[in-house]
Amino acid sequence: MRTTQHALDLDLAAGKPSLASRSATVIGVLTGVWRLYQDRRQIARLHDLDDRQLLDMGLKREDLHEATTSSFFDSPGCFLTRASRNRANLFYRGVRHD
Repeated sequence: MRTTQHALDLDLAAGKPSLASRSATVIGVLTGVWRLYQDRRQIARLHDLDDRQLLDMGLKREDLHEATTSSFFDSPGCFLTRASRNRANLFYRGVRHD
């Protein structure tokens, strides 16, 4: 038997996913959406800080604005982490980026 014939046999044997696997998928999606919502709420609290406090974390107001206006399914926490690390790298290279 060829490899393609084996692959076709496996596809036919798979069948429909079980109720447990479907419910686990739904729970996983809902958990991910809840995490994104919580991240956005925490970032909204960062708006209460002044510019000096944000710069201590390596962030600027523009970073917060870009993170909150990004697509809902993009992780704003990852965006802010990247922005902070990039600003720190520039600082340690001696590039002033105020």
